[in-house]
Amino acid sequence: MNYSLLKAVIELLEEFEASAKSQKVEDFTIWLNNKLFSRDQKNVHTHHDDLLIPFKIMMLNKELKKQTKIILSNSELTSIDEYSFLLHLSYQESFRKMELIDLHNLEPPTGIEIIKRLLKNGLIEEFADDKDKRAKRIKANQKGIEELHKIKPGIDLIFLEFTKPLNLNEKIQLSGFLNKLISRMDS
Repeated sequence: MNYSLLKAVIELLEEFEASAKSQKVEDFTIWLNNKLFSRDQKNVHTHHDDLLIPFKIMMLNKELKKQTKIILSNSELTSIDEYSFLLHLSYQESFRKMELIDLHNLEPPTGIEIIKRLLKNGLIEEFADDKDKRAKRIKANQKGIEELHKIKPGIDLIFLEFTKPLNLNEKIQLSGFLNKLISRMDS
């Protein structure tokens, strides 16, 4: 039997033990991951690998939009963005229009169109902001809350099924990785 892989793992373990005080397998795993997949390893990954991650995220986004369209086809809402706007409005008394648009990382014209559709369908209300007379605030009304309660179980089920292949640890890690990418966009 060839033990070259085992010898390589033992050498890495010895290197870890010399540089770290921990004796936990979890800490060794993290150390090993950082060592093997650090940015210093120029030959390990290619430009193609960097392009695959955004592509895969876009594919997942498209799949979620496709699945939620089925639920939304029986609703007064026409897009997942409208659903998300209404959902956020249900969590808070009101938002200034631009606060809600910025929260969703949308261009102002796109966000205003979503708000106009929600207003036209009578799902939200618009009123003057007490602190800034130039700004308008919006809030979910009773009809909007009822519409949200009608479709939320179906959307929640799609989102739960979407992450079902991941265990809790993988969900936490993925969420952390996505937060890291999102915070990079904000800077």
